[in-house]
Amino acid sequence: MIGVAFRKLRSILSWGIYKSLAEDDLLERQRYKLFFIFSASGFLICLAESFHAISFNTDNNILGPGLQVFALTFISNYLLLQSHKKLKLAYLIGILTAFSCVHLFNYYYGGIRNAGNFYYLVMIITTFMLLGKQYGWMMMGLSIINQIYFFYVSDNPEMIMNVLAANNSDLNQDFLFSTGMAVVAIAALSNSLGSSKNIVIEKITESQKTLAIKNKELRKLSLVASKTDSAVIISDHNAVITWVNDGFTRLTGYFPNEVIGKKNDDFLYGAPTDFSVVQNMNAVLKLKKTFVGELELIHKNGQKFWSQISVTPILDSDNEVIEYVSLQDDITERKNAENKIKDYLKDLEKTNKELDEFAYVVSHDLKAPLHAISNLTSWIEDDMKGQFSDETSSNFNIIKSRVSRMEDLINGLLEFARANHKKGEKSSVNLNDFINEVIEFCAVPPNCSIAIVNELPVLYGDKIKFQQIFANLIGNAIKYNDKPEIHIIISAEEKENEWLLSVKDNGPGIDSRFHEKVFVIFQTLNPRDTVESTGVGLAIVKKIIEEEGGEIWVESQPGMGADFRFTWLKEPRPEMYQFQGTMNYFQ
Repeated sequence: MIGVAFRKLRSILSWGIYKSLAEDDLLERQRYKLFFIFSASGFLICLAESFHAISFNTDNNILGPGLQVFALTFISNYLLLQSHKKLKLAYLIGILTAFSCVHLFNYYYGGIRNAGNFYYLVMIITTFMLLGKQYGWMMMGLSIINQIYFFYVSDNPEMIMNVLAANNSDLNQDFLFSTGMAVVAIAALSNSLGSSKNIVIEKITESQKTLAIKNKELRKLSLVASKTDSAVIISDHNAVITWVNDGFTRLTGYFPNEVIGKKNDDFLYGAPTDFSVVQNMNAVLKLKKTFVGELELIHKNGQKFWSQISVTPILDSDNEVIEYVSLQDDITERKNAENKIKDYLKDLEKTNKELDEFAYVVSHDLKAPLHAISNLTSWIEDDMKGQFSDETSSNFNIIKSRVSRMEDLINGLLEFARANHKKGEKSSVNLNDFINEVIEFCAVPPNCSIAIVNELPVLYGDKIKFQQIFANLIGNAIKYNDKPEIHIIISAEEKENEWLLSVKDNGPGIDSRFHEKVFVIFQTLNPRDTVESTGVGLAIVKKIIEEEGGEIWVESQPGMGADFRFTWLKEPRPEMYQFQGTMNYFQ
């Protein structure tokens, strides 16, 4: 504890609040250093002179105790400054204390004959440095007035307490002591002035070093600008080129001597250039903003190429454009890829249209023979009514069943093919209200109960797709249930970026070997003669959910029912980007 207190006291008595002053405020820091030296010198001189004065045996000598009071004032003023941090106030108190000290000192030590008058020089110099010219001239005037005062009163014993007047030896001794101390004080202040000059020189040297480092960085940046793969173009406020790098030559084929003094539109713009983009660029630059965009230009050899362009205006202190810095990159390959994607999208749209036409042909041309077979079997049965054996009647029923199943398979195939084409308008769908519509659509039998656990979410999507999902899941839970009482539970659980929805039943369950198989088109786990099914429903559900960025799976064990679970994103999936026009630009 004592060690900590000692270190703190030593810090205060050395530099105190010096480190709290702004590093770049050199003047204030040097004033503080001078104040420290001035206060320390005043404290030591007053203390030393007080003991010197006490050595004289006089009845009316209050000089010694007075000097001790001034010594205490010097050190107290310095210590209090560390708390209130009012520098100018502390400086003024210190100077007035010194002036009072010199006045008292001369009053008792010979008046004008005392060498202590040299201390006025110290105070004048210090005042100029600490408080500025105004206070400095005031201190000079006050010192002159004080010396004139002592000149007139020094030989009047009634007006001055000259304790040394009767003893020339003591007076000479005092001259020697006072002169020496004054010289020491002036030397200390001169050293402070020299240190201040050195600090300024060091600051200038440091600035030079910083400037050298910045110049080195500028040379590096210049090297980067010269050697970068991007084309760098610097032009004046009239867009006339003043400098280009090697990247510009690689991009355009033009050498610096061929383009300096010209504008870009003199040699790079041509028939393929979209001049509406150029006009937009000029409008943006006129607003003194950066333009970024794409433009088709012409190489020196006549070939066309696409360039990503960034043009930034450089402004002066008056917010006026003095230069433009332009960066250009070759994006021809990317634009070619975008064009290919546009072609692919057109081909895809054409293919989808052909698929729709194919679906219509399948629907019409394949169903027509089936209808004919169905009609023929019915006509034969009518013509041969009562003449068929039981076996023949059974065979005819099998034919009609197979025809019906074939028609269902064709319908299922068409439904699967059109699953992602059958679209309604996307909107927010409240599943709590929507589920009731689906339940009515599924024609739920009396022995079936459907429970909704907690609150279902509001999802964004196509209402038709939601109907296909829940109608298939609820319909399967009813169709394949082997229990006398059918129970279905619909629930939802919120995740970080998605909702987890569940349709759970109390049916026969599904062996883990078939958990993936149930989502494959035309795959059924029950013989079709037992339960009529096309095996398309779950395949359609899977296709719809995965198209929207979700996934579906089943959790089930034989005899334990089945829990079909799927996820749906909270935020809608972004639509496929469309590449339109020849130019995309942004500001």
